[in-house]
Amino acid sequence: MCRELITVVTISFNAGSSIRKTMESVLAQTYRPLEYIIVDGGSSDNTMEIVKELEPDFRNRGIAFRSLSERDKGIYDAMNKGIQLASGRWINFMNSGDVFCNKNVISGLFSFDLCADVKLLYGDTLRVKSYAVVPSKGSVPEVTPLRMPACHQAMFADVAEMKKNLFDLSYHLAADYHFVYNLYRRGARLQYIPMDVALCEAVDGVSSVYKLEVKSECARIRGIDKTFKWRLFFLRKKISFRVQKAIEKLIPSRYLLEVKKANRKRLEARTRSMDAHR
Repeated sequence: MCRELITVVTISFNAGSSIRKTMESVLAQTYRPLEYIIVDGGSSDNTMEIVKELEPDFRNRGIAFRSLSERDKGIYDAMNKGIQLASGRWINFMNSGDVFCNKNVISGLFSFDLCADVKLLYGDTLRVKSYAVVPSKGSVPEVTPLRMPACHQAMFADVAEMKKNLFDLSYHLAADYHFVYNLYRRGARLQYIPMDVALCEAVDGVSSVYKLEVKSECARIRGIDKTFKWRLFFLRKKISFRVQKAIEKLIPSRYLLEVKKANRKRLEARTRSMDAHR
């Protein structure tokens, strides 16, 4: 059976401290045929030096490789450039600093029986926080009208579909959700595979730093941002968020980290207990 070409895209900007581990994660993948594209935003650090250093390794392992470095209009403009350069049947966006969970992720994911007309395939994510690695399970496609069913690093989208529907640059933080939301609304098939796909940084990333702004954009995508119910919800979230940040500033960072670790352990213990009684 002939395997389909898969494209992985990494966007970067001054990512010299993180680009290597992402590239090595792609390089380690056992799946073939594989294409890797790096779209850099014109970095002024050593990002592109690392890219050029590792480039021969991809070619030696039979992975088609391409990179470009030029100024862009932001994250999703860079991702659109990656889409336009992609030659594969499927495309995945693995941010600089994020990695595949193991070398067999792509091979494993595409060994499952896929629906013939599926347009988006996705799995689970492990989110690396300051206090723990937190599992983030993908959800059934039916949650899409309410929220993103999975992290985009754990998604593989139909390239032809993406070329026809590039990311909307009017969304600075949630254009990936806008794409998935409209894909679902058009009646396209989304398929969830219960396996760990990506290990993602969840401290300094855009979605982690700008949580409220992401929620606001998602509400606009869903068309509820001007409703009274949403505005009341968002006001409560904003107040809660600011109170939390104010409290955290009063607590020494080492103690705050210990509190978060303890809370995470209690949550995991409660989850295990609930699972044992089902």
